[in-house]
This record gives sequence, C-alpha cells and structure tokens, in this order.
Amino acid sequence: MIWDVDLSVRAWLGSYLPPGVPVVFDPPDRCAELAGELVSAFLLDVEEDSSGVSATWDDLRDATGQVTARRPPGRRYRFSYLLTAWGPDTEREHRLLGDLLVGCAECTALPTRFLAGALARTNQAVVVRSAPHREGTAGSAWLPRGGPARTGLHLQLLVPFVPEASTELAPAPREVSVNSSRQPGDPAGPRAPRRPGRISEPG
Repeated sequence: MIWDVDLSVRAWLGSYLPPGVPVVFDPPDRCAELAGELVSAFLLDVEEDSSGVSATWDDLRDATGQVTARRPPGRRYRFSYLLTAWGPDTEREHRLLGDLLVGCAECTALPTRFLAGALARTNQAVVVRSAPHREGTAGSAWLPRGGPARTGLHLQLLVPFVPEASTELAPAPREVSVNSSRQPGDPAGPRAPRRPGRISEPG
C-alpha cells in the first residue's frame, strides 16, 4: 500500500515540475549526493486517522438484492511527506518548491488518473493537505546532522484503506417457527387453549 501511495505521489507531483526533474523518496541528507535537479518526497511518518471512519460492516448485494458478501470497516491513514528541492542554487530550488506549492494548493484530492494499485481500486478520494500546521515543530526548516538548514514543504495525504470483502456468509434459515403459546417450563408441543370455567359464588 505504501508503494502505491508513493507511485501516486510521484506521478502527481511530477505533473507540476519541469520536464526532466525527477521525484525521489530519499531523505534530504542523501539527496546531496545525487546529481542534477530533483525533488525529494521523503515519507516522514504514517498514522491512522480515525475521524469520520465508520465502524460498521457493509453488505454487498447483487442485482436481486441478495447479500453476496460483507466488507469489514475501512480505515484511513495520514501520510506525511517532506518535500525538498535540489538544484544549482537556492533560487532554482525555491522555484521548484513554488511550483509544487501552487499545484498542491489548487488540489483538494489526488486526481484519479494519478492513482496507482490499491488506491485506484478503492474508488475513494485521497485528500490533499498542503503545508498543514504541525504541532510541536519548529517550522519547515529541516536540519540534517552536521549540514545546513534546508527549506521544506510539508504535505499530508488522507489515504483510505478498503479491506477485502468476505464471501463466507452463514446460510439463510429455511423456515422460522414462532410458538408464542408456550410458557417457560411447559412440555414440548403446542399448549391447549384454555376453556372458560364457572366461577362459584361464596356460600
């Protein structure tokens, strides 16, 4: 699933970049060793996002309305990427980051044409959050060990996960027998109806 998200991110971000500028997933400190212009989409972390997710199973029915499968509740995960640009000078890097920022700001969900693998099969939106506020962070500057500060653009995706449906269903009952006349402790079989009796008067 993670690689499907990566491939979708690469195709989507690449549509905003000049031709020949690749999108890689290496951490920023490793990108310094790579040659040429490039953009790093480093996956910082993956967390479950339980807001707005249903906890009930879904019944899948055929054309006649018969239940053919049941699907467990889906989940949603928050993918957080750090985008950094690498080029011959800071001006060029800022231009590349600016192109990405404009593209992300104009997009509320990943276009379906860029979705790969499992994401394309879910038929659900992958929500885009560009430059979200992150609690407990010192800003967008990423400081590698022993290296200079580098400006980064934070990107979050809310990615749905749809489990496989289960077709192992319990067979439907052939008949239902309701015997409302039996009382607790009565022997098996229907209970004989009561006959009206006479009420004797006090002597």
